[in-house]
Amino acid sequence: MNNIQGNNNYMDLRLLCFCTTSNVSSPCLLMNIIFFFLLNPYHQHQLILLPEHLPHHSKMFKRLPKTQSFTSAISQKGFSWVFPTEREEYQFLIANPKAMQDLGLNEEESEDPEFQSIVSGEYYNDKTTYIKENFPKPYSQAYAGWQFGQFAGQLGDGRVINLFEIPKSTPDGQNRNFYELQIKGAGLTPYSRFADGKAVLRSSIREYIISEHLNAIGIPSTRALALTYLPSTLAQRHGAERCAIVARFAESWVRLGTFDLYRWRGDRQGVKLLADYVINELFTINGVKFQNFERIVNTKPELLKDNGVKLEDLTEYDKMYYESIVRNAETTAICQSYGFLNGVLNTDNTSILGLAIDFGPFSIMDKFDPNYTPNSEDHQTRYGYRNVPSAIWWNLTRLGEDLAELIGAGKELLSNPEFEEAVKEEWEDGIIKRATKIIETGGDIYQYAYTKKYVEMFFNRLGLPHELIDAKNPDLQMTDVIQPMLDVLFKIQTDFNLFFLQLQNIDFESGTVNYVEIAEREFLANFEFNTFRHHKEDLLKVISEWLIVYHEMLEKTKQYKTTTPNPAMYNPKFLPRNWILDQVIDQTSSSRGAETSYLEKLQKMSSNPFDESKWGDELKELEKSWLLQGNKGDEFAMLQCGCSS
Repeated sequence: MNNIQGNNNYMDLRLLCFCTTSNVSSPCLLMNIIFFFLLNPYHQHQLILLPEHLPHHSKMFKRLPKTQSFTSAISQKGFSWVFPTEREEYQFLIANPKAMQDLGLNEEESEDPEFQSIVSGEYYNDKTTYIKENFPKPYSQAYAGWQFGQFAGQLGDGRVINLFEIPKSTPDGQNRNFYELQIKGAGLTPYSRFADGKAVLRSSIREYIISEHLNAIGIPSTRALALTYLPSTLAQRHGAERCAIVARFAESWVRLGTFDLYRWRGDRQGVKLLADYVINELFTINGVKFQNFERIVNTKPELLKDNGVKLEDLTEYDKMYYESIVRNAETTAICQSYGFLNGVLNTDNTSILGLAIDFGPFSIMDKFDPNYTPNSEDHQTRYGYRNVPSAIWWNLTRLGEDLAELIGAGKELLSNPEFEEAVKEEWEDGIIKRATKIIETGGDIYQYAYTKKYVEMFFNRLGLPHELIDAKNPDLQMTDVIQPMLDVLFKIQTDFNLFFLQLQNIDFESGTVNYVEIAEREFLANFEFNTFRHHKEDLLKVISEWLIVYHEMLEKTKQYKTTTPNPAMYNPKFLPRNWILDQVIDQTSSSRGAETSYLEKLQKMSSNPFDESKWGDELKELEKSWLLQGNKGDEFAMLQCGCSS
């Protein structure tokens, strides 16, 4: 890993959707792109049908309801049947109790040899057992993607194999009531290209830990069930590294890149069938469709009205597009509020559900720096903190182009049987014009949904009620409260997340408040000002001025009868930093999986970040060290990773 500190070129972080990162500011450019797609399909392929439900596994999950039928067939052009590659040795390391609970399993079941065999892929070495037990046949999916702004063609699950689908133990009302289980690092697939189908232990530990941590702090994320070490399997990365397999699950693994694939193939019917699957299976929750889009547009109807769009004129394809926009905007805002950066956010790494997905060179930002990127290979900081919101919108614009025919058609054309066959020349201008308007309106929806959630998340962390937010214009609170706070954080360079823990423990109620004294005691006590870029007096002034604003906001909360957010529920006491992950990886790797005490400790802390009573009594000195977080020292802060995994 490398250590990076950004420069002091600080700018307002309010979202500019159509900035230089976006490349979609020109309606003419957008229309040309859509026009090219309508008239120039690359080549025809057999269509792809997605299942309404994958069959449930019928043995490991004995207590769960079972089904054996596909409602649709998946074409060989969109997936490939493939079995995990047999390995010489399998060594089960760990399973996550919360993940098992959400799958309806007891924690003790992780000790079952059958469970361990399935989550490692070893179960499938005998190609007949799964048939006898009525398991579905495993497969890998194809998708395409735009990577760092360039179209990369067909990609797909190069080392991931999908096993089966299982019901959630408790429906959450946010997503469908099923999880799809897959294993990563399971071997070569038809989509491996020039790769080896392996995942090294280093990256597997990182993904295993961060998946469950993000879920624990409230970031919509894919999940991690179990980690298996492969002692005799080596992969060549920077050097020879030993490998592992992560069993992971999510409500769906459909990505924006899945739509990219069908568009690239010129598969009109495939795009429509995939969109129908997303609408009916993924975006219909307990009979209600597009609940996140409806919530946003009900709060601010002007988002449509000001663009000349009527809600009653929107088709289900328009709403599907907007639903994915809102989901991704809000997840991005939550990630930004905690300083979580994925490091690689291509269209094949962007979930249609708005889940955080595919964790490579990620990082928790130790100190606030808008120029920071966790990816050492991201030289243009495309996926750095400052640019992430625009990068996700760029991806969503590509989705709009993938859906151009469907969102450009409108209700009348969609009901025309001839539209199923082809796009007539006389329809083209109308389709282009409407698709352009839908996408541009989507930009306004994205900016609003992102900003609103960003402000709400910081208000949660500050213990301020949402009634203090102008629901239709959250930019006001962004300007008055959040932006000055970020300016303070940038200047004092204290730990980004520990700042909120310190703040929530300040007593503003006991007598006269001395803001300068609080500023010095809480935030500047350990600074070496002779090496810092700001004078102490200047820092005390900017901190105390913001504390006054914050205190005034706290006083306003007394006017409201609603419950004020408890900041302790939003400010985790622990986040797994890169230097901590490195320590865990070093112990597990050097012992060849024989010593997992650090891994087990990290799982307890990262999966229960708000509740130290669940961290256990072991390794207390290590725990104390880890709680230093970003204040461990400059050599431990703002680390970067490469993409090698």
